[in-house]
Amino acid sequence: MLILFVLLAALMLTPLMLGGFSEPGEEAPVEMILLFVGTVSMTGGFLAGTNNGVQKADISAGWKRYSFVLPPTAKQQALSDLLVKLMLILLFGLLSAAFAMIYSVTANYNAFGLMLNIYLGAVCAVMLIDVAYSYIIMFAKTKKDLAVIGVAAFLGAGLIIKIVDLFLSGTNLLSDNNLAEHPAEDGALISDAAFNRFVTALSSGKTTLCIVIAFAVLCALFFLVMWRSHERREP
Repeated sequence: MLILFVLLAALMLTPLMLGGFSEPGEEAPVEMILLFVGTVSMTGGFLAGTNNGVQKADISAGWKRYSFVLPPTAKQQALSDLLVKLMLILLFGLLSAAFAMIYSVTANYNAFGLMLNIYLGAVCAVMLIDVAYSYIIMFAKTKKDLAVIGVAAFLGAGLIIKIVDLFLSGTNLLSDNNLAEHPAEDGALISDAAFNRFVTALSSGKTTLCIVIAFAVLCALFFLVMWRSHERREP
């Protein structure tokens, strides 16, 4: 995952290597900076928060033989799982921040707030899936049980997404009385004013606070689910 992230970041740095932002008298293409930083941050968040199967393998093994030499409790094992995930999140977060810093300094555009919110948002999204997956695994004793629960979870997730979509379709988050007077030009899907409002909201401190709170809640839920999972596997 780290190699994949480094390769993607190097690809996104190609315009800088080719001198794309060094032409005198030209403004930095903000849209491209947002695209590059956002893509790298989102990828880093997904890679950092995703479930790589290691915890499931450890839980299934039960640590039975190893417990006779160095007996860890279920709480200690869950704490270890959480710390490993937090270290991965910190690692990819620092790399994403370094990438955003390069573009911020070179193109003279502050994209750090945008990077932070996109990165933590991606981490929260994947951690939510990880928590749900670990919770489902905890109740599945056989492959048949896992298949049934997996289908139920898939249908439930689709229902939640549909409800959220219906809610968002009835609420225009980018609505503004002035936007109707300034429609998008040149066939663009969204006007410059709406785009700027979206970027401003995504980069704001309030958005960061909400995402940080959600991240803290998900960390607590992950710890509790892993704790309970290890307890069920103890001899």
